[in-house]
Amino acid sequence: MTTAESWHIRVTAGGWHYQDAVVEQRLAGYAPGAGRDFLKACELDAGGEVIDADVPCQLETDADGAAWALFLARGVTAAGSQRHFRLRRSERAHRQAPLVSLSADVMHQGQASYKITTGNARYFYHQRGAGFASLIDHEGKDWLSYRPYGGSDGKYRGIPNLAHPENHFHPGGRGCHSRILAAGPLKVSIASASDNGDWECRWEIFPNCARLTVLKVGHPYWFLYEGTPGGALDEAGDYCVTSAGKRRPLAESWQECLPAPKWLYFGTADAERVLFLAQHEAEAAIDSYWSMESNMTVFGFGREGLKKYLTRTPAQFTIGLVETRDFEALRNHIGAALEPLGGETLG
Repeated sequence: MTTAESWHIRVTAGGWHYQDAVVEQRLAGYAPGAGRDFLKACELDAGGEVIDADVPCQLETDADGAAWALFLARGVTAAGSQRHFRLRRSERAHRQAPLVSLSADVMHQGQASYKITTGNARYFYHQRGAGFASLIDHEGKDWLSYRPYGGSDGKYRGIPNLAHPENHFHPGGRGCHSRILAAGPLKVSIASASDNGDWECRWEIFPNCARLTVLKVGHPYWFLYEGTPGGALDEAGDYCVTSAGKRRPLAESWQECLPAPKWLYFGTADAERVLFLAQHEAEAAIDSYWSMESNMTVFGFGREGLKKYLTRTPAQFTIGLVETRDFEALRNHIGAALEPLGGETLG
């Protein structure tokens, strides 16, 4: 089979407007070279002329050996529009400022962690716990605030806190192991699994969100946000808004099956910034929220008390900090995260 050296990719937007979106495209005909491989990407106009000669890009290989290109569609890609990109193999790396960066083996709140930095957030991921202990915005406010002590004031906090009572995929846990799959300028990928082999997941952190893929589970599970909006829970001023546009103060407890698409966001009285959480595959399950001891949020997709209702694998969830609390802007942002830009190889 002939090894391809370049690819012309046409990107078509769906019903959303995309801002600085990362496109993930499988590279047909790609075969590893004798040395280290790199990609060079550029954007073309409709006539094939280069209009951006230095598009940020990243090359990855998945577990099946397939090659994937990640590249940035800079600026706005309007709903229904098309853009064209040319990717080619390169024998050397091209200097580009990373939009996502990794610091490995950072000690954070009592455990060796991965620190992932994006333009508006710092994520701290416990390697043995296999969960996020901190999600810090650019003002230094921690939306999770895990601490290795106490209860609702510390060790109960985190994302995604998936497996109970095993404490897998929960910061502070000790029953998992994690490794870095990729650390490029556009995405950091982390694979985690329980030591007994019953649970597996993968996190992918992009410039504007983080996506979890649940690959293997030992029993029904939930996906939780247990944390501190804007750094500390204020039951009177903090709020959540669902995809149906329903707004509630965080002093109000509730449980219901959220309407599809299943997403919501948490905000504070004094900031435009919000944290969104989205479930890609909407299972017909109860979702719930309450404030625990006025210390932290307890929100769960697929949770009713201590009952867990999620069973699907693979299943995906996406989270992210967004610098607006305008509902329509957030609806578009979250919709674009749930339906990423897709590409088609033309030659």
